[in-house]
Amino acid sequence: MRLRRELAILPWAVLLVACAVNPPRLLHNPAADHCLELYAALDAVMVEHGVTPSSSARIPDFPYLRVDRFLSSYREQALNPAETAAWLARLNGLDREARRIEWDSLPDSVQTPLNRRHAPTSEVPAVLERCATTLRIIDLADAERLALIRQRAQVADDYHTVHQVLGLYPLTALPVDFGIYRAQEETRALFAQPLATLPVQGALRRFGLDPALPVPMNPADIARDALNVPEPTPAQIEALFTAHAPLWEIDVATDADRPGTPYWRVDGIPTVNPADPTVYRYVSYARWRGEPLLQLNYLIWFAARPRTGAFDLLGGPLDGVLWRVTLDRSGQALLYDSIHACGCYHQLFPSPALRLQPETAQWAEPPLAPQPAPTLGHGERLILRLSAGSHALQRIYADRPGETIALDGRDYTALYTVPVENGAPRSLFGPDGLVAGSERAERWWLWPMGVLSAGAMRERGRHAIAFVGRRHFDDADLLDRLFQPTQEEP
Repeated sequence: MRLRRELAILPWAVLLVACAVNPPRLLHNPAADHCLELYAALDAVMVEHGVTPSSSARIPDFPYLRVDRFLSSYREQALNPAETAAWLARLNGLDREARRIEWDSLPDSVQTPLNRRHAPTSEVPAVLERCATTLRIIDLADAERLALIRQRAQVADDYHTVHQVLGLYPLTALPVDFGIYRAQEETRALFAQPLATLPVQGALRRFGLDPALPVPMNPADIARDALNVPEPTPAQIEALFTAHAPLWEIDVATDADRPGTPYWRVDGIPTVNPADPTVYRYVSYARWRGEPLLQLNYLIWFAARPRTGAFDLLGGPLDGVLWRVTLDRSGQALLYDSIHACGCYHQLFPSPALRLQPETAQWAEPPLAPQPAPTLGHGERLILRLSAGSHALQRIYADRPGETIALDGRDYTALYTVPVENGAPRSLFGPDGLVAGSERAERWWLWPMGVLSAGAMRERGRHAIAFVGRRHFDDADLLDRLFQPTQEEP
């Protein structure tokens, strides 16, 4: 039924796009003209020389703005002038982050002539800051341009309807749905086992951030903008990452079970250096009953998910596990959830404040919440038990840290410049958001579900987390769709 609705609206979508191709009106302004020329020059050189994140999405004809699913959720909301200004500032913030990655990826031989032409007294990044302010002031004063920004501030989903049509999705989804049902039942049974009976193939090793005491911080001190979106300082972000960091308890049977730093082998295959164990971190946002919430993301990489035989469709080079903590307004964990870096195996661990919406049990692919979040006692940390080989999340529980192998905490953006054997650093991700060389054989039978290269590792913002239906890890309304409060507020 859903697929028929999507096909029915497709002609109208094409018509709307055709009606919106005209560029927005921009009154002659020498400063703005110079800025637009600079943005165009940067975009041109990036095609040949640089690295461009595939997420967040560009907003056509507004080169100083980009959008993610969280900020796109405000496009149809009535905003007052202060809220509109805050929204544009955040859209520009996404572009500034992407431009920094792009600029840093350019060789000196490309940066130097750009600086000479467009920033003779400073450098291009400083000029971009001034340009963003100039263009934002112009757009805030122009209702027509603001309307165009609202119209275009959209993020395409990561499902390919054409694949679903050609793959006879209504029919081919049936065996996939059954396979998901069986996998979820097996996961629930595993989580129901006593912790001591979980299988161990090698030796359990704990990995985590430096267990130094977190810097005391009152979450009430975190500033908020006009949209009520939290704006923690770098020091506050670091304190939050430290306070909520899990310990990864991994069944280490081979070197493929040791987290490390990704790099490209000389043959073009991605792998990791386990001698440099690292966790990559970034902040994201979600909305819960109208309120923006801060999310902390922790990602570790493994060299591979080793194949177990000739018919293993799931194994291959590089594997990643992402752990996310969604904080309530008081700074406490409202929800934990996890995926692998392919977007697969989404698991939810709600706090006592949440319960699944009853109707989700009737979905073709219902959400999987195999256990509630544990309560952490004084001095305890959250432990994530991962299996050997598949790195499947098998349990979360509270315990004192014990002996821990230190992980180096790095910003996620470091993944856009990873080492290359006998070569210059390059991004881990391709223009399509995928990690080349991490493909899995499962893609050949899951392609009718519409997910591009199912099983391959991918960039943040590109994680489809359902094969039957459409859900993304970064959907702004994911919490509202999946959960309701355990107790309604008076």
